[in-house]
Amino acid sequence: MQTCAEQLPIEIWLIVFQYLEAHDLFHAFHNLNYHFNQILASNYLSFYVRLHETDNNYLQYSTSLYWSDSVLNRITHLRSSVRSRSSYFFEFLYWHVNKLIRLQSLSIRIGLRDTSYIPFICQALKQLNVLEYLSLTCIPNEILFKAILTIPTLRICRLTLRPSTTIINYRFDVNSNIKQLFLIDLGNANYSLINLFLIHTPKLKRLEISGSYFSFHQVSIFDKQLCTLPKLQILKLKLESGYFSSDCFKYLHMTMPVLKYFYFNYHKHILPETFLDILISHWWLIIEQIKHVYIYIKGHFIIDTTNDNIQMNLQQNKQILLSKSNQSNNSFKVQWTEQNFNRLRLIEITIVKS
Repeated sequence: MQTCAEQLPIEIWLIVFQYLEAHDLFHAFHNLNYHFNQILASNYLSFYVRLHETDNNYLQYSTSLYWSDSVLNRITHLRSSVRSRSSYFFEFLYWHVNKLIRLQSLSIRIGLRDTSYIPFICQALKQLNVLEYLSLTCIPNEILFKAILTIPTLRICRLTLRPSTTIINYRFDVNSNIKQLFLIDLGNANYSLINLFLIHTPKLKRLEISGSYFSFHQVSIFDKQLCTLPKLQILKLKLESGYFSSDCFKYLHMTMPVLKYFYFNYHKHILPETFLDILISHWWLIIEQIKHVYIYIKGHFIIDTTNDNIQMNLQQNKQILLSKSNQSNNSFKVQWTEQNFNRLRLIEITIVKS
């Protein structure tokens, strides 16, 4: 006798199973009955696997239920659990990387004590012939950098960079096929690495950078002499506690000639007195040439009660920014909110162009 569940078309079950992590899927449906065993064995079913340290026993038995060839061959998404020992994940790759023939997405965390595994990881990346998405948390070095760039099928790369003082200046004779690059810096910005990525990714269409302590007065990642990103359409910057000079975006349009979307989210506890002057006098002419813009600025200005010039300058800049909406025939929407806290004034500015 068939249950109601068995009467559903196999196509529906295949769709439902795609939303379940492989461990949960097998625990719930394996050996339930012949019908579901047939679905689990279907080549049309792919698996998302998040490795847990409790799976360690299965490493010793490659023919087990979980890591049989028929399962390994259908894993398309693989990531390590945050709570697992990273060495366990690398051991899994060591034993099974040659069977991951359909793996399209890989997420790896390389801890501070795991740098000895980097050469092996680089070798493993070479064997993943259909890998399109790579998420990597690491302290970057030259070997790992080159390995990422030389993955021919890679289209989306998300790098979370741990603090490092290493400067990578070596250039390679290869250009990556990466189209979307997400850089998250957990410490001081590693300009050398960011610049090298941009030099070697001419097909880039989307670039997102987030982190703290970015300073664009000494080194700019938008230098026209450094590189040109002829296909870049989306640029997102989410930064905290950095410093920006008046000309940090001077060559933005030369570096990214087809840029259509510009997102700038900036949060700094104490804003320099000159910040709004720079925004209005130097950045605005560049920003207004971009089709879609979203800017959010939040920070404090120090108010000297004995110096009226500071408050007058702040109010004048406020009026200039608010007037930009009328001057642009309402293509720009500008919002300004402020709160006073003793000698500090909290300013929040939102600028939208759509």
